[in-house]
Amino acid sequence: MPAPRTARPQPRRGFSLVGQLAALSLAGTLSAGALGTLGALDSQARETALARLAASAATAMALNQAACLLDEQRTGPGRCQPVRDCADVAGLLMNDLPAGYTVPAQPLSAQGTRCSVQRLGDGASAGFHGVAAGG
Repeated sequence: MPAPRTARPQPRRGFSLVGQLAALSLAGTLSAGALGTLGALDSQARETALARLAASAATAMALNQAACLLDEQRTGPGRCQPVRDCADVAGLLMNDLPAGYTVPAQPLSAQGTRCSVQRLGDGASAGFHGVAAGG
């Protein structure tokens, strides 16, 4: 006859309340430390966006000037566009200026003028080279 089995207590499964509270406390502390880093990333992203917008404006001005030189300053749709002011760059960009940004008006010369893109929220700006073109 086989020997009778004795019932062994089953081990507990899951996490204790103290273990769960410790894990939550650790996660909260790590999250609080990450908030400062996220704030710095937001600031860096805003500065990068401003610099990239100024670079796009400079590229649009240069491409338009090249088109005007090739077309002997004759303007027309899909060709050389008349540009007399820094603010005219908005019409050269593939998309409109994003909300919250502006290009202050300033007359352009054929030799070039320093223009700027300005963020309206805090007044920060980034410069680019603009050139008058188009007849």
